[in-house]
Amino acid sequence: MHRHLRPCLAFAALLVIVVCAEVAGAGDPRPTADLPAGVEPPAERRPSRRAIRRAARRGLVIEQQPAAAGETSTPTLAVGTVSPPISVESTLSSPFQPDPESRPTVHRDQPYGTASDPRQRFDIHLPAGCNGGGMPLVIWIAGDDWQGGSHADCPVAWLVDKGYAVASIGYRPSDAAVFPAQLDDCRAAVATILRDAELWGVDRSRVCVAGSGAGGHLAALVGLTRLEAPLPGDDVAGICAIAAPSQLTALGAGHDRAASSASRLIGGPLPELREAALAASPLTHVSADDPPTLLVHGTYDQLVPFDQAERLDRALAAAGVDHTLALLDAGHAIPLGEATPAAAELLQFLDRVLGAGRRQEPAAP
Repeated sequence: MHRHLRPCLAFAALLVIVVCAEVAGAGDPRPTADLPAGVEPPAERRPSRRAIRRAARRGLVIEQQPAAAGETSTPTLAVGTVSPPISVESTLSSPFQPDPESRPTVHRDQPYGTASDPRQRFDIHLPAGCNGGGMPLVIWIAGDDWQGGSHADCPVAWLVDKGYAVASIGYRPSDAAVFPAQLDDCRAAVATILRDAELWGVDRSRVCVAGSGAGGHLAALVGLTRLEAPLPGDDVAGICAIAAPSQLTALGAGHDRAASSASRLIGGPLPELREAALAASPLTHVSADDPPTLLVHGTYDQLVPFDQAERLDRALAAAGVDHTLALLDAGHAIPLGEATPAAAELLQFLDRVLGAGRRQEPAAP
């Protein structure tokens, strides 16, 4: 090779390497600075324990590459601590096998966590004729601003007519306890429901967590964050976040003041408690082994800008996660009745990710 061509070829090879590196990192909206202190982005992707458990459930095998000398395993970020396993004594018989001719049933105010706390309750709606169990389950997380709302209000209870069991859970409000208490409660509620999966007749591997506003934010955190000691339900099969904040530090100036609902959630103004705000942001926790995610947002949302959904959508795309973004001509309070566009998006997602529930046959004419 001519000696004058060697420097040119070396420069061209270096340029190709730089361009490829930039393309590989494109798309993820999270700057490296937007990670809680002490957490570094992994240099390479290794399958997490959650990915290995998911693969084992499906009969697959993942070979985890050992870390090189001097390296540590892929870092994980645990948000808060979850209370010890909960023992719940039920008055219901098990397994749950109602009469096929029966109507949908609702079991209200089932306890989890501290029995004396009225917010640590859930309702569970079961379809008619759910004989033998194995039903897919949708867990609805109540509330729009981490302070109001009740588990008794479940706008997706109509899913029982589509063959899905539906649980609606409450949690301690932000004026009683700051984050991560709300996430801890949601995890404990999910774990309690799934420990009694045979009683309720649901399939532990076919669970989607969903919510709107604050409930959607917490649903995303339940599905995206992970603990060193996983609880039942930490490997949910799907997430649906409706009109939900995904990056608290980018909600806008109106949310930065101490009186805003997002600031009350973390115990002070978002700019002053940036680390806590990042830990409470679903966007921070996106990784390649996250479950399929549906994001629904109104383009006229004046409370939570729709770019919050777009940011999370881009992060999921960059991580290679199965995701769907549905932007609707709506404001913040997106209607969720059975005949609404949001309901159609949700049902299509559930049928694809969890598998269709047992539909009731139409009555003969």
